[in-house]
Amino acid sequence: MKTFTRRWPALVSLVVVVALAIPASLASQGESPVDWMRTNAIRLTTVEAEHGFADMQALQAVVGNARIVSLGEATHGSREFFQLKHRMLEFLATQMGFTIFSIEANMPEAYRLNDYVLNGTGDPAALIRGMYFWTWDTEEVLDMVRWMRAFNASGKGRVQFTGFDMQTPNVAGDIVRTFVEKYEPASVAAVTAAATAAINATSASGGSGFGVATGSFPIARAAGKRARYSAYIKTEGVTRGYAGLWWRVDGASGVLAFDNMSSRGVTGSKDWTRYTIELPVDAAVRNINFGMLLTGDGNAWFDDVTIELDGVLYVDDAFDLGFESGSPRGFVTGGEGYRVLVDTSAHHLGSRSLRMQYAPPATTTPAVTAAAAVSTWKDIVSHLESGRAGYRAGGATDVDVEWAIQNARVVLQAMQLRANQVPRDKSMADNIKWILDQNPEAKMVVWAHNGHVATSGFSYNTMGSALRQIYGDEMIVFGLAFNQGSFQAIPQAGGSLKNFTVPAAMAEWFDGMLAATAIPLFALDLRNAPVWFAQSRGARQIGAVYPDGQPYAMVANIVPKDAFDAVLFVDTTTAARKNPGR
Repeated sequence: MKTFTRRWPALVSLVVVVALAIPASLASQGESPVDWMRTNAIRLTTVEAEHGFADMQALQAVVGNARIVSLGEATHGSREFFQLKHRMLEFLATQMGFTIFSIEANMPEAYRLNDYVLNGTGDPAALIRGMYFWTWDTEEVLDMVRWMRAFNASGKGRVQFTGFDMQTPNVAGDIVRTFVEKYEPASVAAVTAAATAAINATSASGGSGFGVATGSFPIARAAGKRARYSAYIKTEGVTRGYAGLWWRVDGASGVLAFDNMSSRGVTGSKDWTRYTIELPVDAAVRNINFGMLLTGDGNAWFDDVTIELDGVLYVDDAFDLGFESGSPRGFVTGGEGYRVLVDTSAHHLGSRSLRMQYAPPATTTPAVTAAAAVSTWKDIVSHLESGRAGYRAGGATDVDVEWAIQNARVVLQAMQLRANQVPRDKSMADNIKWILDQNPEAKMVVWAHNGHVATSGFSYNTMGSALRQIYGDEMIVFGLAFNQGSFQAIPQAGGSLKNFTVPAAMAEWFDGMLAATAIPLFALDLRNAPVWFAQSRGARQIGAVYPDGQPYAMVANIVPKDAFDAVLFVDTTTAARKNPGR
């Protein structure tokens, strides 16, 4: 949800939904879709966990013998969706023997929470922040994690916390390097170089593959505070990649917070517009880097940079944040195939700005760094796989070996995503399969967006469609839908996280028809639903960003019965609440 690379390619455009009348064939049957839903709805009394399961018993028949229960969400920022998922996990773990929870978050970072939920080790609020994504950095997710710890401590059962995403290679690369340091020292230099190349290909911390300006921010000024980093950006002819700002907070164990505007970067030719990144700076911070970048072609100008810490403007002569001195004082600039320099041809205020221009030599090939990293990490994965016996002979356990290999795969997957070779959804499905392969008797609850868990109906091959091919009816997919209310998201034009509110869904949408039942909270099995549910219908599918002033944005046409086996419906939502440990 990570600042997330290429999130929701099918969901960021508006969909014009055409009103569809109820088919005459249904009317002649004497039962409307609304009547059918009222008859078949499993009415739930609350979204909150720890209220018993009397109202949920009918869900046992819906889940049946499934090994995977996937729980979607129509937004990445709705409190009631998160609470209902918590309640579903509680029900599935205590009543139906589910033992693994897996969330749409980077795999090794998410696994750090497993030590807390199993053994009570670490600070859960900090560990949630360490998964990078603001989407999960909420009170509701923290409450669920604390419940998981209490459940495990009670002796009533055991449930693990895992993740299956793969967008960031930093921690995964460190795990591989640590493994070879112990069991194959001769390979340390090669793995270290490969891990560094992977990080440089993914984030703005490197100097090749994109234009970049990098500053080092004084940690004593920012530790424990919330940083708001803004600048005006102008672009010209950015047809590939994007221009943006970036800010990264590092701790002893890796990245604590990171945003590089990858899901909302500036493209095309746009006049001066202010953009903002807002992130917490953990008190345990060891390093802060920030700056500006251009990942594609064309030109980008940056001007009037400002930094606020807990709302107080930061001023320091070490940085020329308006570039009026004639040099990018405080920043290291570079990037293979780019010119980065102070420019007088365009400026927002004053007489100068920082310009990044794509100007590759004739031999430069776009995305060559990521492609080269793919080749390198394929070799590393193969080398680790072929060395299993030797590592075991050297004292490594099977768990140690397989975990190192899987983390090498995560780095490879991140590079394949960057190089446009393997889609994110395919890699996430592979990672879920790996988790289940390591736990052959386990049953898993999966948490992700509707656009990932759905088994069809989107313009790309979803994670759910890949898992359906593997697990068939052993997987039950619940889409989560709502009628109206609030959620948190990043403004599509840029800026910091904020609450949005949307009105009631259009009557002809799938969401609107669910709302027409006048049941505020219910579950519905769609597998035997009538023909109305086998036709294309509009449904809100909101990811991490949302446009201001557009109440009916981000609506996708889906075939409900094809996309989901069942649906959980909440009439009115409120925005998720921030992690109180933030």
